[in-house]
Amino acid sequence: MRLIKVAFYIFIAILVFIFSSYVTMKIILKAQRTVICPDIIGKNVEEAKRLVESSGLYFHIVRYEKRNDIPYNHITVQKPGANILTKKGRTVMVIVSDGPELLIVPNIEGQPVNDAYGALKEKNINVEKIIYVPNENEGKVIAQIPRAGEGLLEGKGIVIFAGSKPKRYILMPDIGNIDLTEIKEELTKKNIGYKIIQRGDYSMPRRQRIIPSIAPGQVFDADEGLEIKINLGEEEDE
Repeated sequence: MRLIKVAFYIFIAILVFIFSSYVTMKIILKAQRTVICPDIIGKNVEEAKRLVESSGLYFHIVRYEKRNDIPYNHITVQKPGANILTKKGRTVMVIVSDGPELLIVPNIEGQPVNDAYGALKEKNINVEKIIYVPNENEGKVIAQIPRAGEGLLEGKGIVIFAGSKPKRYILMPDIGNIDLTEIKEELTKKNIGYKIIQRGDYSMPRRQRIIPSIAPGQVFDADEGLEIKINLGEEEDE
């Protein structure tokens, strides 16, 4: 009877050993078949692929999507999620940023400046700067940056080049000894605005009575005009 009990205990011990060994081996084998999925959100595709494959997992891009908050070619979504225990050899599915949404710039060349502003406002595009350039198309858009059809980041603006009245530059002649009537005729002929101011400065000889606001030999804008001061002083004694 005693021998039977000893044999029974030995048999139980063997069963426990076999069972514990089986459970231990199963746990070990299971641990060898599972890995922790790396966190690849916000990483570029090359780095994300390297991290995933080095963990014994496969890497697959599901699609690209427009994102303003994540740079181009960086991971936006991953499945399985980061730091989750998963089977070795499983495929990690990702969505990748295709960069921010671009606004298509309309063609505003040839339009009056006010109309161009309205067309851009409809597209939610700001005007960063407007530069006026002497051109025959006064008040109209003659060029734009970026050009029509190009993409523009949301929140950015464009530069408008608009035509302005061309300036007419003239070399000021010496008119000190020319008759005032002749001066008026010449200025009117050249479409130069002028203003005549009379003053009684008797300290100045009368022969120097015509004094232009622009010195002889100086270049000036004809559209800005000039002033002609006339001295009403007396004749200088010969």
